Amino acid sequence: MIVTPEQLKITRKEWECYIDTPDDVIEQVNMELLSILNSSTSPRWAQKRIYDFFEKNNYMEHGFLDSECMQMATNAINKYYNSSIDRWESVTLR
Repeated sequence: MIVTPEQLKITRKEWECYIDTPDDVIEQVNMELLSILNSSTSPRWAQKRIYDFFEKNNYMEHGFLDSECMQMATNAINKYYNSSIDRWESVTLR
């Protein structure tokens, strides 16, 4: 996993999304996550925005709302912000 303000690269294996997820979907998710990380004001807000992105864009059909992908998104957030939020941190945000 590479997470910097300039680049976010999470592989299919690291995401643990469905094996038949097209490469362009993984690339699109990575690009959107980087954009969200760069434009969010806190780890909790980034997590909420990422989870909302997965849901609104129907990425659950590729497994991105499964626990493994949600944990990987949280790991990327923690690396970016040098934080230690858990996978459920943003659940109380409205």
